[in-house]
Amino acid sequence: MGAITLYRAALGVPGIPRVVGALFACRLLAGMVSLALLLAAEDAMGSFAGAGLVAGAYAVALTFTAPVWGHVTDIRGLRRSLLLATVLQAAAFTVFLLTASGRAHPVLLAAAAFVVGACTPPSGTVANSVFAGHVTGEEERKTLLALSGLLTESVFILGPLIVAAAVLLFSPLAAVLVTAVVSTCGALWLAGASAVAAVDRESARRTVRNRFTWPPGQIRILLTIALGAMAIGAVQVTTVAHADSIGTSAGLLMAVTACGGVLGSLLYGGTRLPGAQTTHLIVVLAVYGLAIATLGPEPGLALSLLLLFVIGFANGPADGIEAALVSERASPETRARAFGLLVSANWIGFAAGSAITGYAVEHLSTGVGALVGSVAALAAVCALLERRRATAPPADGPVPAGEERDRAES
Repeated sequence: MGAITLYRAALGVPGIPRVVGALFACRLLAGMVSLALLLAAEDAMGSFAGAGLVAGAYAVALTFTAPVWGHVTDIRGLRRSLLLATVLQAAAFTVFLLTASGRAHPVLLAAAAFVVGACTPPSGTVANSVFAGHVTGEEERKTLLALSGLLTESVFILGPLIVAAAVLLFSPLAAVLVTAVVSTCGALWLAGASAVAAVDRESARRTVRNRFTWPPGQIRILLTIALGAMAIGAVQVTTVAHADSIGTSAGLLMAVTACGGVLGSLLYGGTRLPGAQTTHLIVVLAVYGLAIATLGPEPGLALSLLLLFVIGFANGPADGIEAALVSERASPETRARAFGLLVSANWIGFAAGSAITGYAVEHLSTGVGALVGSVAALAAVCALLERRRATAPPADGPVPAGEERDRAES
């Protein structure tokens, strides 16, 4: 089955085109908000240290509230949780804009940014829940989850450009306003999708359990996700430092990485590779880790561009694979919370990778910073391999519960 056929079949599921379109608008928030808040805070305070505090406050809030919004989504439904979060975030953006319009104290701006992050609509959680609960075909689900990862990669190219244009034409506060409008419109568009309503109706027929239970293998999958995100954080810091050392633009290097991610996601969603998705993730992380290690000795521009493209290409499919693994191991009643934990694992890993690598680059070398990312990626590979070894059945024994699907795919 060709790539065009796979995508056509996935997007042909009733109600899904609107979900994908709305998800793209919602995903733009991720590509815009941190930069917009950072620039607006720096403009208001004249301090990059204070601006960094503001951007960090947003990230911390999003990290720790994503599972909370997942819980609300499981209990109250997809549409209600989206609408509630959208109203709250619109109010939070308003407070931030009013605070930043004067000579704001860094703590006040950081608190406002924290509330903006805490009220982030769970659009990715909702969309992934629709893909997992509304789409009955397994092939179509895999394609849509990979497409979700492709959207994530693409907005980190488009989002900063929109912010830069708003700042250039108007002001940093205008960039925050544009970000707020994009987030609100995308979330409202998603909340009104027929597929979202269909999943809510199906959920209403089930008895929702308030108590979250960990499915077999879920914690190890989340640990793997955190380690993979740690490698991504390390790559970003290493790339900026490496760009300075070879006298080129960090933006160029990051753009090449993002282009590789878009292509990798697109091809993965349009092909059906042999083996289980756990195997695919092992291969992706291994290639990622080895490419980062090769970047450590700070090669010239041409090789750096090639390596960063490979890093992006390998990382592109990871989002879709991870979402599929989390979805397969979560019950329908607690699926949104599982996706919320996936968001938290990504942000925690990314923050840790950025912080550790920043320290390593500052006090040791760029090569050591790259080594942090390489070790994180290869540790994720080891965690997955250990899980496969631990759950492998005896030669004549039964297949353990939860592993039948993976083994069947193999």
